[in-house]
Amino acid sequence: MQRKFIMALFLGALVGTSAMGQGDDAVLLTVDGKPVTKSEFEAIYKKNNKDAPVTPEALNEYLDLFINYKLKVREAEVEGLDTVAKFKTELDGYRKQLARPYLIDRELNDQLMKEAYDRMGTEVRASHILVQVGPDASPEDTLVAFKKVSALRARVIGGEDFATVARSKGGSDDPSAAKNGGDLGWFSALQMVYPFETAAYNTKAGEVSAPVRTRFGYHIIKVVGKRPARGQIRVAHVMLRATENDTTGRSADAERRIREVHTQLLAKRITFADAALKYSEDESSSGKGGELPMFGTGKMIEEFEDASFALKADGDISEPFRTRFGWHIVQRLEYKAPPTFDEAKGELKSKIGRDSRADITRKAYLERLKKDYHFTPYTKDVKALYKMVDTTIFLKGTAITDTLIRKDVTEGIVMHKGMRYKREINGTLEAGKVVNVRSRKYDDMQKNPTDTVVIRDVNEGWAYDRAKAKVLAKPVFTMDGASFSQTDLLNYIESKQRRESTRPIGAYVDERFTQFVDDKVLEFEDANLEKKYPEFRMLMKEYRDGILLFELTDQKVWSKAVKDTVGLDNYYQANKTVYMYPTRYEADLYDCANTDVAKQVRSLVKKGKRGADLTDVVNKTSALNLTIDSGIFSEEDKPYLKGNVQPGLSTNYEVNGRVVIADLKSVVPPSPKPLNEARGLVTAAYQDQLEKDWIKELRAKYPVVVNKDVLQSIR
Repeated sequence: MQRKFIMALFLGALVGTSAMGQGDDAVLLTVDGKPVTKSEFEAIYKKNNKDAPVTPEALNEYLDLFINYKLKVREAEVEGLDTVAKFKTELDGYRKQLARPYLIDRELNDQLMKEAYDRMGTEVRASHILVQVGPDASPEDTLVAFKKVSALRARVIGGEDFATVARSKGGSDDPSAAKNGGDLGWFSALQMVYPFETAAYNTKAGEVSAPVRTRFGYHIIKVVGKRPARGQIRVAHVMLRATENDTTGRSADAERRIREVHTQLLAKRITFADAALKYSEDESSSGKGGELPMFGTGKMIEEFEDASFALKADGDISEPFRTRFGWHIVQRLEYKAPPTFDEAKGELKSKIGRDSRADITRKAYLERLKKDYHFTPYTKDVKALYKMVDTTIFLKGTAITDTLIRKDVTEGIVMHKGMRYKREINGTLEAGKVVNVRSRKYDDMQKNPTDTVVIRDVNEGWAYDRAKAKVLAKPVFTMDGASFSQTDLLNYIESKQRRESTRPIGAYVDERFTQFVDDKVLEFEDANLEKKYPEFRMLMKEYRDGILLFELTDQKVWSKAVKDTVGLDNYYQANKTVYMYPTRYEADLYDCANTDVAKQVRSLVKKGKRGADLTDVVNKTSALNLTIDSGIFSEEDKPYLKGNVQPGLSTNYEVNGRVVIADLKSVVPPSPKPLNEARGLVTAAYQDQLEKDWIKELRAKYPVVVNKDVLQSIR
């Protein structure tokens, strides 16, 4: 119960808490003299008991768990766990995640979520032609790409087949178009980049879109069809491999075998899970009874999806069908209709946060923050920096010199790509960086010590003139309580440089200024989240305490129970009668296809046939006639064995449409399980005991004082 409480406090913090007013900040209790407010307890209590009525009994029960929680946190603080680097790094990582929902335009984000949900109700089938052009391409290159895609569209509108145009020389730049003619299959919202998705949903079936730009380039999209969303389905399958390269005989054999399995399934002579385990050649699923993860449109090949979604009820089994992977039989296990908006909200929020829609909300949010913080740019002072930047800013990482170094000068250096070498400048050896080494192998150089190697020095990029920059103290922008100078911007530009295509310096500086502003505005807002949003401050406190709690509980309870082998063994010895085997039966179980096979098996067993000698005879006509399972079984495993005490062959048992005969060897009476078999249960119980002992110790160590009036004021 206590561990569940810990998890609820820590992981439940992903759900926002409600802000509490100042009037609710009365001290509810003190732990070792440290105050805990009513607002903190109430926020956590109501989050983890959303629909439950608030009663004195419920409050007292939860308070008891809460005190245990706070005692552990206090112990972690006393031990200094909140000061170690690991803790600070982990908390900072969580803060970054938790801050994300606060650093977007929530209203616009909600609109985009609703739009995505509405689109998810319809699936689109489309083909596309791509003309590649990078997002940072020059206006000239962009125009060339636009003219090319427009010409391809004109050919399609003029009557040429879309797939033929996509495959043609000078057609689509998508490499897969040569094989599929640009066909993308069926897809739904959030499966394509946002501009592409929008164009597909806004284009009618049978029509071709205008050119649309994405980060990949220009596309034209032909919408082939639209249909209502199918939802999601979970299935199991039996697969026998067969490819187009198989011989006729091998292909026919795979089909014969899959149809035989299908017949056995329809006759209920074998369960689907057993059929998958015994016959399926899909190694990834056969051991799980053929079960596959739940999927929706676009996750499986089309023939497999169509066969799966055609099944009308859970348990229904398809006819055998073929895909490029082989022959399949599918059983429907579970179907989920498209979710409601409330059901989909969490997943939508997560996906939109990773989608290109996030850029839209980010830009809108930044514009709002600039207004809120009275952002004021000083364009003239930004332009004054143009003369401080030169074109070397585009060259960082490029090679600028090749220097010849004799091997005997660099004696002892093993030559290989990427290593740091010495370079000779005016007869002096200085440190240099290598991006490429053109030389003979080092072994060869030992034979020719006067050979030289080429050391390629790397351009370190642009650095602004610090002396000139001393006078550059004017602000480039201001906002509430903060000012950022020309030097700040120069430092930012210098830190962000990378090898890239050359463009006008003015445009480059303006671009970096925009990025600088965005970064600083977000940093400013991020630093003020705890002040602006009481619920965020509460959330961060929960995470802080939760991390401390997890770390210390792991040391004192969870890992200790695993590592303390002596303590665990002592606990087991004192409690081993709790971990007992039930009555068990040692037997050979003969699973027969029908009573005729059972009669044959019974006769052969009496004649001394066992194992492979038995199956070789019985399974001559069908591999499904007989399976043998030998071992020690409990009544839970095999209920029909209950009450069996007479060694030898049992009567026939009807099990799942088949006939089972048990050849009983002995009845094994109840006995304690050895520790290696009961380890999981014993470890969990030992952990519970360690935790109880620890709580008792903490309650004795740290005084706790509760204000009952404040507790009972919670409604």
